[in-house]
Parts: sequence; C-alpha cells; structure tokens
Amino acid sequence: MGDRSEISAPPPAIEHDIPDELLELVFLRLLCPRSLVRAACACKRWRRIIADGAFLGRLRSLRAPPLVAGHYRVDEPRLSLDFLPGCDGGSWHIADSRGGLLVLNKCASRRFRDLVVCDPTTRRYRVVPPPASLRGRLYRGAFLLDGAAADEAAGQRISLSNFRIMIALGLNVVARACVFSSGTGRDGGCWTMAPVAADRRVKPMTELCLARHVGNSVYWTTLRTEIITLDKDTAQFSCSLFPDDMYFCYGLEFVGCGGGKVSIARLDHRDLNVFVLMQGRHEWVLENSVPLPQLIGEVQGHGWLKLNMPKKVVSVGEGSVVLCTEKGVGLVSVDLATMESERLHDGNKYYAPAYMYQLPWPFMYRSE
Repeated sequence: MGDRSEISAPPPAIEHDIPDELLELVFLRLLCPRSLVRAACACKRWRRIIADGAFLGRLRSLRAPPLVAGHYRVDEPRLSLDFLPGCDGGSWHIADSRGGLLVLNKCASRRFRDLVVCDPTTRRYRVVPPPASLRGRLYRGAFLLDGAAADEAAGQRISLSNFRIMIALGLNVVARACVFSSGTGRDGGCWTMAPVAADRRVKPMTELCLARHVGNSVYWTTLRTEIITLDKDTAQFSCSLFPDDMYFCYGLEFVGCGGGKVSIARLDHRDLNVFVLMQGRHEWVLENSVPLPQLIGEVQGHGWLKLNMPKKVVSVGEGSVVLCTEKGVGLVSVDLATMESERLHDGNKYYAPAYMYQLPWPFMYRSE
C-alpha cells in the first residue's frame, strides 16, 4: 500500500481574516452606542475602523437622533459654565444648543454683541465678535448650525472648529439673517449676509417679534399674521400665515407634539386655543379650543386659582404646555392631545425655555 497523504484541516479563522468592509457592516448594526464604544476599545484595528471619517459619516446618516444627556434652562443651567470669559459685569445667556455645543449672548441684551460658543465637556470656548457694521443692531436670536458640508465626510458635523451661527436681525423693518462660518477667512471665521426670503403667500415682513425652538426648527412671529420658520438642518427659511381673525403679536407658544407635528398654543382672555399647520398648505388652522373656566374647573382643589391668574403659555414637554403668571410662575399643566389639565404642585417654580444638551457622537473620537 502506498503512503496516504493526510489532508489537514484549514486553520481556524480569526478576526484579522475578516475584511474591513465586513467589520464596518457589523459595527453599523450595533444598536447600543455603548457597544460601539466597547468595540473600539477591543483593539487598534477596530478603533481605526470606527474612528474613520467615512464610517462616522455613515453612522450619523443611520442614527440621526442625537444622544440627549439633559437640558439647559436659562434660569438653572445643569452644568457649571464658570470657565467662560467675563461679560462686562453681566452674565452669559444661553441662546441655543446643538451637537454638544452651546452659543451664548450677553444676558438680557437685545443688541447684537459678542457671542461665545463653548463645549462644556472640554471646558473650551470661542468668542465670536459681530461685524463692525452690525454691532449694536437689534437682533432676534442666535442659532447654531452644523459646520461646512465638506467636513461631514470627515465625521465632524459640528465642533469648536467646525460650526456656523445664524443671527436673525431686524434692519430697516426688514427681517434679515447673517451667518458666521468658522474655519474660513484670515481671522479663522467670516460673516455673510442674506435676506430672510419671503414669497407671494405673505405680506412684506416687518420686525421679528418672537423666537421659539421646536426640534430642529426655529419659529418667529411678526407684527402682522406671518410666521417665519428656520430649518436648522437646511438653513432655509419658509413662511406661513396665521388666521387673520386671530391677529396677534405676543402670547403664542410653539409645541412639538410627536411625529414631527408642531402646534401653536395661544391663551386669550377666556380660552386656550390650539392651531396646526394644514398639510400641503402654508396656513395655520384652529384645531381645538377649550374655555379657561373648564380647564381650571378640572383641576382638583382649584379654589386657589382664579380665572385672571394665567397670563401666558410656556412649553414644558412633548405635547404639553403650562399656564403661567405674567412672571412665568407655573400654575396648570395642559395636555394638548386630550386638553386635560392638572395642577402643578411646584407652583412656585419658574418656567423658562429649555435647550437640549446633545452628546457629541461618537463622542470619544471628536477632535478639534
């Protein structure tokens, strides 16, 4: 009998035999962000794949919702901001938040002055002075936008070296906007000016009166019946009309109600009215209206509350509002879906606008 050559079994496969492309597909399917962080700590190769800018760009496109660590309130910030520069004897006021960054202006100032963009996790900040021609002008809000689109492929949607700030201004009774883009120009940033585009559906715009955040949009009212919307993802403005018979200037609150739906809550002398934007149109219509005596009558132990006490509406959560005193002290919470009300047991609490604090994601790889 001749010699029989034995066929040896192939060696077992190891992780290094798996191509990078397959590993990327596996990492993209990790549902928990914590699992992706742990995978990046496993070895240098996995860390290199996960830290790659192209991978981070795909990851962000699949996981648009950010990681929300908490909220900032104007009256009680959740994290210490004692690392910020001095403010000429005053204090800094939170104007907006996005992707782990905050933009602040000088407290109680309605004039366009220096802004500060900061990253509380690294305690770093950047002062952004206005252009000389616009310093001291009347302004209606500062809003953070993602940085230049070219940096998206590098996995940096927004950072202290890659951001934009949009400022809404009122110049000669015309609503205008100017945008600061970081990382360009000889001084590390530059300003550009553009009108807030109107269209044939609305009257010529006058001074902006109000700014509120709902999700990734910002809403203003004007002295007429116009509502101006800024989409922070696209940096584009649009216009819609409030009912002519509901002429207004103040007293509105924009509230997110789930599924991308936005409602307007308005408190007049006798009723709480809720408006929605008609689908496919650019007009707001009345969806619900409840008499104020009925809302107050539903509150257990309502004898302490008089009809003339609620003066305004503030948004406090998804699909709910709070009826407040003129100074913002909470009285009654109302669910806009059911229009049911309940008494606030922390009735001495002051309610103010809240700003999401989003963790930069993936946070361990962001570089400046």
